[in-house]
Amino acid sequence: MGSQEKELLDWINSIIETLDCNEVISIVPLREQASLRSYFRLETDIDTKVAVFSDPRTGINRIFNNLSSSLLRSEINVPKVEAFDHKRGFMIMEDFGDKVLQLEMNPENEKKFYESAIDQVHLIQKINPLHGLKRLTISALKDQMNLFEEWFLTGLLDYKCSSEEKRIILDAYESISKECANQPYVLCHFDFEFRNLMLLDDNKLGILDFQDLCIGPYALDLVSILKDIENPLKEEELLRYSKYFLKDITDQYEGYPFKEKLKQDIDYAGFQRQLRILGTLSRLHIRDKKSFRLLDLIQTLKFLTEYLIEYEEMIDFQNFLVEQVEPKLQEVLEAIE
Repeated sequence: MGSQEKELLDWINSIIETLDCNEVISIVPLREQASLRSYFRLETDIDTKVAVFSDPRTGINRIFNNLSSSLLRSEINVPKVEAFDHKRGFMIMEDFGDKVLQLEMNPENEKKFYESAIDQVHLIQKINPLHGLKRLTISALKDQMNLFEEWFLTGLLDYKCSSEEKRIILDAYESISKECANQPYVLCHFDFEFRNLMLLDDNKLGILDFQDLCIGPYALDLVSILKDIENPLKEEELLRYSKYFLKDITDQYEGYPFKEKLKQDIDYAGFQRQLRILGTLSRLHIRDKKSFRLLDLIQTLKFLTEYLIEYEEMIDFQNFLVEQVEPKLQEVLEAIE
């Protein structure tokens, strides 16, 4: 048992009377995550639970605990927090099991799970915005996209942009952020991809990693599943599920031209998300020494180049990615392997 597990066990034993169990039988580290948190499964004499360690200075566990309570009151399936110690950075929460939706999907059940996930997007978006959440302003959207240049282009690819290329990138940020900011703003999970959805015992979906909940463009969570890195859809499938989303549009969007704008809104929200992901996954590799998602960069970049070409104002940026960035990424990944 490592020092972190021992410290965790000591803490659990000190609060065991507050938990629905009498003793912890084992502590097992869970799969590596794209975050700085550590996860453990606790086997107790009654059931299993999940323990989390997060650097107390980040305050993430406190945020997670507060948001969990709020979402549960709104009947969203998120893990209930059973105990936490903000000073030590420990938290114990309900165990949603091992059935990650991403791994449970197959051609027979795919339609059902996509529709269930879209239903969850609607449920989240119908919640009145929670007090104190960050709003993704134009400035915030640009700041997130800056990760593309800082960590992906400069950090990972060691690419030196010319002044003209920098102008093209900044123009792309401007166009993307303005298009996103023109969308109706709703409650966003912010990382609503299939790896963060769990299939529960009652066949309902459970939602994880909601600590970045914010107020943002309505298409941001939708594009997270329609253009999921692990489950790229064919064009006709993307259209089918986009239409399914339209079936449950409520009065909160009254007057917004969804039928005319939905595809463009999904594409531009996708551009913003994909640029951010290129940066965050590169940072994960460089700063945090976690390289297990490096190959996801290929599909993420592909999502960008496939759809940017459809918009005249994005052609220069698309050409830059195809002609300069794609070959450089391939070269860097081959060198890392």
